[in-house]
Amino acid sequence: MSKKQSITAYLAKRIGALFILFVLVWTLVAKWVYHYAWDDTTEFYLHQDLELALSGQLALPYHFEGKYIGALDQMPTEYRLAVESTEIMFAHTALFAIQSGDMYILKAQGVDEEPLYVVHFFSVQDSPSLMPIFIILAGAMLLPLGFVIWRIGAHVSKEADNVLESVANQVIKPSQFSEFDQFATVYKTAQFAQQHALDQERLFAAFLSHEIRTPLTKISLCMSRIQQIDDIPLEALDVLDTLEVSQRELSQIAQGILLLSRPNSSQLQNHALNNVLKRWRIKWHEHGLIIELQIEEHQIIQAVHTVLFSLMLTQVAKNALQHGQGALDVYASDQGLRFENSVGGNHPSSGFGLGSKIIKQVCDCFGWYVKSTVHGERYVLEVIF
Repeated sequence: MSKKQSITAYLAKRIGALFILFVLVWTLVAKWVYHYAWDDTTEFYLHQDLELALSGQLALPYHFEGKYIGALDQMPTEYRLAVESTEIMFAHTALFAIQSGDMYILKAQGVDEEPLYVVHFFSVQDSPSLMPIFIILAGAMLLPLGFVIWRIGAHVSKEADNVLESVANQVIKPSQFSEFDQFATVYKTAQFAQQHALDQERLFAAFLSHEIRTPLTKISLCMSRIQQIDDIPLEALDVLDTLEVSQRELSQIAQGILLLSRPNSSQLQNHALNNVLKRWRIKWHEHGLIIELQIEEHQIIQAVHTVLFSLMLTQVAKNALQHGQGALDVYASDQGLRFENSVGGNHPSSGFGLGSKIIKQVCDCFGWYVKSTVHGERYVLEVIF
């Protein structure tokens, strides 16, 4: 996950990088324009001196303060060596960068039809550096740019705070940015839908629990009245015992559904899981499920609700009995529970069945972490405390 940053820092980094790139390109182009005289200033002065020479206002050869106008054979040695190394076309300006400075040369046709050279020489010592000027200009431009970035970042940050405040207070305030308005509206809609779905789920769970408890209470009363009859056939006693056990299980399921719909950490109390696991193994052995329980000798104490914990174990056993093959191996320790058994080739390995969802909800109520994996033909369900 990328590191979080403020809007101001985000804008400053990207606009600042663009500004630095612009300054570098601008500095480089400005130096090239100045050095190669792309603004035609140097060529203008060369032609101006050429016109003076052709009009006879200057005595040739002319050599004064870095300027030379005359023939090639009378040119200073340093200038002539540079000119002789390259062929210069008539009426064209050439630039020669020699060791002592820069030399601009214009070659033209003289009065006597001999080549006439106009030379402007700029020594290194006499040419001021442009870098201080560029640095000052860049710094001057940086101040308003930083102010603009700060103002933009502060304004966007203020609008974002208004959106967060609107979401927290459940009152949507208008924002200058349409994206923030859209986000606040969508978030509030999703929040309302989530709360509505949660309320409907709790209402349904409470209704279901109540509707199950009402007939179960009637069944329990009828069974009590039947048990008080003296001349009950002996064959009916087993049926009554089965009904009593089923009624007790349904009552626990109804209570578990109600607890899942209204999770409350204050209802959790410390219980020893050892005896609960042993009773669970004995109970499901009667249903044909062999559970190999490996548990530590000392008591495993966890904050649970016994009804929900039993509901989770019931779902584990049902899944193992329905989809598994052979015995269910259970490992219990202070770190968690591990359920493992063999499965067939067409087993549902996704873990999205109703039983898996109930197991996950129970673990969420207890603050536990649950994960399921498949290793070959072995299905493993881990519950980590």
